[in-house]
Amino acid sequence: MKTFIRTETELINPDGDYYSLNEIRKLFNPPISYVTIWRWQKKGILKLTPYIYGNKKYYHIDEVNQELNRHKQLKK
Repeated sequence: MKTFIRTETELINPDGDYYSLNEIRKLFNPPISYVTIWRWQKKGILKLTPYIYGNKKYYHIDEVNQELNRHKQLKK
C-alpha cells in the first residue's frame, strides 16, 4: 500500500490526476470563488463528482475538462 503525503502544492496521489477546488477556481478568468463553485454544483450547472480525501475535495481532471468543454459549447 502506497502512502501519499499531502501538502498545499501537491496532489494527494501523484500518480492520479485530480484538481483541488483552488485549482478549479483558477481555470476561470477572473478566478471564481468557492461559493460560486458550490452554487453551480447545487444548481446542476457543474456536474462534478467530488473525491474526498481527509477534509478536502478533489475532482478528476478529465471530468473537469469535459464539463468546461460542455459549457463552452453551450455558450456558442
